[in-house]
Amino acid sequence: MHPDKLDRAKLMSLVEKYGYSDIATALRERGGLPDPEQAYLTGNVENIDDFSACQITRKEDWVDLYAKPYYFGCEADDRMNATAFGRTNPFGSKLNAIFSSDIGHFDVIDMRHPLPEAYELVEDGHITADNFRDFTFENAVRLWGTQNPRFFEGTRVAKEAAAILSAAQTPTLAAAE
Repeated sequence: MHPDKLDRAKLMSLVEKYGYSDIATALRERGGLPDPEQAYLTGNVENIDDFSACQITRKEDWVDLYAKPYYFGCEADDRMNATAFGRTNPFGSKLNAIFSSDIGHFDVIDMRHPLPEAYELVEDGHITADNFRDFTFENAVRLWGTQNPRFFEGTRVAKEAAAILSAAQTPTLAAAE
């Protein structure tokens, strides 16, 4: 992917043979580079590995760098939501999927319908009841509550949210080892 290793002559011949004439003209004007302004976006020609800053040393680092810190809003009735909790995820990791209802969508006539539709994943055996609780409540509590521990104060779920946040701060035996 190093821009200097691009076979510009080969690219030009392919564009002339299969591409449009305006693209070939533009390519010629740029000295054969598709977009010279973006050729070195990393800012470091010597190290063009965009992921080097992650300091990944083993495959399992993916879990700490991607699965744990990110949260994903998911459409309520999308069966793909089950993959966030799937046993086939790398290293048995779970993604922080968050119920993001379809209430604003044109096809939701009654705002009471998205949640029961999402629960069909449990009824059909794709996720567990605990996964559903994570999906509809606990992941959202961790997202908002870790950024602002007082986020849920004064709400109907304040006590339960505080318990979840407290448990999230308590180191587990595995983490302490």
